[in-house]
Amino acid sequence: MDTVQPPEIPDFKSLAADPEIAPLLAFEPVVRKVKRPNGWTPELQRELIARLAATGTLQQAVWQMGKHATGAEGLYKVPSATSFRQSWDAAVIIGRRRNHLDSAPPFAGPVPGITRRGKSAAPPPDLGDSIALARQADEARDSISEKLLGCRRLYLQEISASPGKRAAFEILTRLPIDWDKAERLEPQDDEPWRRPNMRKPDMLLTAENGWLGDMAHGEDKMAELRAAVDAHRAEQGLEPVEWGESAENKTKGGET
Repeated sequence: MDTVQPPEIPDFKSLAADPEIAPLLAFEPVVRKVKRPNGWTPELQRELIARLAATGTLQQAVWQMGKHATGAEGLYKVPSATSFRQSWDAAVIIGRRRNHLDSAPPFAGPVPGITRRGKSAAPPPDLGDSIALARQADEARDSISEKLLGCRRLYLQEISASPGKRAAFEILTRLPIDWDKAERLEPQDDEPWRRPNMRKPDMLLTAENGWLGDMAHGEDKMAELRAAVDAHRAEQGLEPVEWGESAENKTKGGET
């Protein structure tokens, strides 16, 4: 059975030795109130900045590290993370330039030999605005990808106890699945770097079995799951869950 191989990833030591990246790593690390085994340590924060400067996008940087974008975004939003944000913004500028992700702004000056009348040409777009828009686009893609992978995780857990369904999934998708992880609702090994594609069999099966009911046709297993949780809470005299995005991430085991 064929396996999906990730692209070659540069090691952090070589990135940190880059003369353009090295100065960005002297920031003050963001202090985390809760220490987690897989949390964002100062060393991982510096690696994130280095990989942002190498790739130009948050999505690429975090999958190289086997991390999730939501955790990185949480670091950026910490009020005291001024030094970290400055290095982040500078790293994105370098990374987008290196990877040719920003097209050159249109020429806005006077054309030689032509006399213009009326209003002057508009100034070129502000670089900071371009970076902000690019970051928003990356965040939107990350959010969609994590939601799709979370739905696939729920579907894999549902079929993990059925040898027939497990075999059919592997044959149809040709993906290596760790069924022990699936049973525990844990991320698969391909999740940090493989972006979900709705044209691929794994996501089509997820949709056909109702785990994308709020985004696709058919039954809505997510609605059934939410209703079951709320019914259980009602039996305990608790208020129903406010089913926003953050609550959904918690039910899927997403990193916050």
